Amino acid sequence: MALEPRRVQAAEDENVELTSMQRRFWVCLVLTMPLLVLAMSGLLPGTWLQGLRGNTAEGWAEFALASPVVLWGGWPFFMKGWRSVSSWNLNMFTLIALGVGVAYAYSAFALFFPAIFPATFRDPSGKVDMYFEAAAVIVTLVLLGQVLELRARSHTNAAIRALLGLAPKMARRVAQDGSEADVALDQVQVGDHLRVRPGEKIPVDGVVIVGTSAVDESMITGEPIPAEKTPGDKVVGATVNGRGALIIEARRIGADTLLAQIVQMVSDASRSRAPIQKLADVAAAYFVPTVVAVAIVTFIVWALFGPPPAMAFAVINAVAVLIIACPCALGLATPMSIMVASGKGAAVGVLFKNAEAIETLRQVDTLVVDKTGTLTEGRPRLQDVVPAQGFDGDGVLRLAASLERGSEHPLAAAIVEGAQAKGLALEETGDFLAIAGKGV
Repeated sequence: MALEPRRVQAAEDENVELTSMQRRFWVCLVLTMPLLVLAMSGLLPGTWLQGLRGNTAEGWAEFALASPVVLWGGWPFFMKGWRSVSSWNLNMFTLIALGVGVAYAYSAFALFFPAIFPATFRDPSGKVDMYFEAAAVIVTLVLLGQVLELRARSHTNAAIRALLGLAPKMARRVAQDGSEADVALDQVQVGDHLRVRPGEKIPVDGVVIVGTSAVDESMITGEPIPAEKTPGDKVVGATVNGRGALIIEARRIGADTLLAQIVQMVSDASRSRAPIQKLADVAAAYFVPTVVAVAIVTFIVWALFGPPPAMAFAVINAVAVLIIACPCALGLATPMSIMVASGKGAAVGVLFKNAEAIETLRQVDTLVVDKTGTLTEGRPRLQDVVPAQGFDGDGVLRLAASLERGSEHPLAAAIVEGAQAKGLALEETGDFLAIAGKGV
C-alpha cells in the first residue's frame, strides 16, 4: 500500500492507488476468463472446446492473454517482492512474486524453446505442459484482494474526514472599523474577531469577547444541556451556538483546534500497531523463509520420485506451495481490522486513542458510563407532573409550557413537548424575558 499523509484533510483527493488497482483488476479479469477456458478446454463439455486442446496455436493464445496480466497487472507485486528480498523483509509479496514468476517463466520457455526440455518434463504425447493460466489467475485474485483492502481503507479515511466536515466552511470576520465579511475558514487568523449568529456553528476555538448565549457542546462533552457562555469564556470550534449572538476572538485555528486534534488522534490510531501485530510480524519473518524451503524440498521430491513428467510436476507443485502458503491473512488481517475499527468507531462517535486500546477492549467485562447522552437520547423528556395540593396537573403543565415556549433551553423544550403530547392548548405570552442561569 502507498504511504498515507500524516495530516488529515477535509478535502477528499482521488485515491490514485485504488483507481490503478481497479483498472488492473478489471483488465486482468477480462483477459483471464478466456485464458482459463482455453487452458481447461480439455476438461469442459463440448467437442469444439476439446478440439482446442493440443492445437499449435493454443500456447501462443495463452501467452498473448497471460502476458499483459502477469507483466502489467502483476508488476506492482513483482516490485514489492523485489523490495522485500533486497531489504530482507520477506512477506507475502515475496511468495507471490516467486510463484507467479516461476510459473510464467517456465511456461514461456516451454513455448519458445520446447526442444531444450528433456523427457522428464514432457507428457506421454511428448508435449511440455504450460501454466500460463495459473500465473494469470493468481495475479487476478491477488488484485481482487488488493482492491477490497484499498476500498476498506478508503471508506475508513472517508469516515475520519467526515469528522473534519463538522466544522463550518465559512466564518464572519469583524474588521477593526466594524465592517463584516464572510471569509473561508482557512483565511481566519489568530486574533481575528468573528461574529457567531444564533444557530450557527462556532468556526474555531476562541474566547467570547461580546455577547451571551448557550452553546451546545454535546459533540465534545456529551452533555445535552447547552453551556452558558459570557465574555471571557472559552468556546470550541464546530459546537453550535444557541439563540444569542456572540463575537469571539480566534485563539486556535486549523490543525491546532480541538476538533482537528481529535481527528488526528483517530487517524493516528488507525495507523498504529497493536501488540498482536508485532507477534504477527515476527511469525511472518520465520514463516516466509520456511515456505520457500518447503517449496524447494517439494521440487526435489517430485523431481526424484514423482510420476512422469516428473520435472513438470515438480515445478507446478513447488509453485503451489508458494502460493497456497502465502500468509495474506497474517499480513493483512490485523492492520485492516484496526483501520476498520477506528473508522467505524469514529463514524458513530467512539474514538480510540491507539490500536493497543482496541486490543485491550476485548478484556473488558464491565462498562461504566457517567455521561448523559452516551447511552440515552441525549435530551430531557417530561416524565410526570406532580402538582401542589389544590392545583391540577394539566393546568400547571399548560401554564408552564406557555411560558417556556419562548425559551431555547432543553428543559423548556421538554416541558413544551410534554404539553403538546397531551394535546393541551397553550396560552399566548407577552413581555417574555429569559434571564441566563435564572429562568424566564
